Amino acid sequence: MMKSLFIILASVLSYPLLAQSCESRGPNVILLTLDGVRSYEFFHGTALSHGLELKLRDQGRIFKKLWSNHAQDGMVLGAHKNYKIASSVAVSLPSYQALMLGRATACKDNHCPPVQQETVLEHVKRSMGLEKKEVAAFASWEGLSSAVAMNKDQITHGIFPDIFNDERADASMVSLQQKALLDLPSWKESRKDKYTFELGMEYLKKHCPRLLYISLVDSDEYGHAKDYPGYVNSLRTYDDYIDQVIQTLKGLGTYGSQTTLIVTTDHSRGKGPLWIGHAYTPDSEKHVFLFAHGRGVKPVGQSRQKAGHQNIRPTIEYLMGLAPSGEILPNVQVD
Repeated sequence: MMKSLFIILASVLSYPLLAQSCESRGPNVILLTLDGVRSYEFFHGTALSHGLELKLRDQGRIFKKLWSNHAQDGMVLGAHKNYKIASSVAVSLPSYQALMLGRATACKDNHCPPVQQETVLEHVKRSMGLEKKEVAAFASWEGLSSAVAMNKDQITHGIFPDIFNDERADASMVSLQQKALLDLPSWKESRKDKYTFELGMEYLKKHCPRLLYISLVDSDEYGHAKDYPGYVNSLRTYDDYIDQVIQTLKGLGTYGSQTTLIVTTDHSRGKGPLWIGHAYTPDSEKHVFLFAHGRGVKPVGQSRQKAGHQNIRPTIEYLMGLAPSGEILPNVQVD
């Protein structure tokens, strides 16, 4: 018992030193994906067809903090169907694999084997000679294990249901995951997003990684469960999370000012009664959104320029100082 208390106390006391020690190491990127978020709710708010399911106070604009406080300081794509996924199907694993590789794969469902080529996380780590702790991925859905890397043990990872341990005796991180396993959601194959986000944020504050990926899934699960109020509530929580990331970066000195945040979703959702699923139509669920903010992002607000998930990997490479493997996102330029 005393040993555990000592480890936790040492971890807390070491936080300021860890934050200061990594501020000047170079550019950083945080990628945040929100699973199955329909473009309509992102850009417009709650759908009129679900009015009877929501209390009056819960209707209207959802991503209020993003649109009021951050959109004009960054870039938003997708309002005019000008941003699409890279996968040929609007299904989670194929889309995540395509996002990580910068191109579509042969994967067509959520049961594909792990990617067989180096992902952007692995490429950045190898090309820049980074330590394992400097590239990290935290995901609520276990399927991300087949997308983030050919060998996920080459990067720091906290993907459900694995118990994350970065060999730093971080008792608080391990305890948080164990707590999540005792508080599982009603659906299978994932932990609740609140634990995944807390894991990612704690890792960000303690270790200031060069490349951090956080993947959340509650929104898609509420959609499949036909729970529109739950779906909307998860989106409002994501709005808070995006704001928390930006505010946290503002408090991390040089590290924060050298960091770029990219937010997107793996696929949209169907229209009307088909909102509970996706991949129903040849094209509509492939139109998604992207929000970018921070280092290298021109403050253009909403843009009509075209792009897609295939541009995220090259953009991360470019922002990290590597030769991009393809065309980067518009309105991104490092001085």
